[in-house]
Amino acid sequence: MCGNRRLFRIIKTINFNQILKHLFMPLKLYLLPILTLFIMTFSSCSKKDSGSAVKPTEEGLKVSLTNVTEASYTAAAGSTYTFQAAVTSKLPSSGVNITVKAVTDPGGVNIPQNAVAPSTSGAIAITLIGLEPLRTVLVTVVITSTSNPDNTITKTFWITNKAE
Repeated sequence: MCGNRRLFRIIKTINFNQILKHLFMPLKLYLLPILTLFIMTFSSCSKKDSGSAVKPTEEGLKVSLTNVTEASYTAAAGSTYTFQAAVTSKLPSSGVNITVKAVTDPGGVNIPQNAVAPSTSGAIAITLIGLEPLRTVLVTVVITSTSNPDNTITKTFWITNKAE
């Protein structure tokens, strides 16, 4: 019992308010700036309202190439060669963009091609230029919807200029 009284007297003499004040005073100084940064961080990272308007989805592009053999070899009679890309699916109302890339195979040397104008019709004429004699070229045609860049189709074929 005597031990409990002694402990009680010691506890009575300790001023817990002073101890708490000294422990948490530095925290009070930093609390306001920390809370401000915390609020600014999470308010700026909150999800913005993207609007309730839902864009109608487009039909996926389907394209066929004429005058070339897709994913195979085609022979050209000269340094230029014209072929057609026909959009067989429903054409997007805003049209399509066409990108043509020609690279020597083997070698990987880029052969610059003329830009193809965006099209709103189903048939697109594409002319390859700069085909060197007896050189095989890998041609990649990328057709993308103007209004939806995710609606893309890629076609590839090889072409060789057989003229000497």
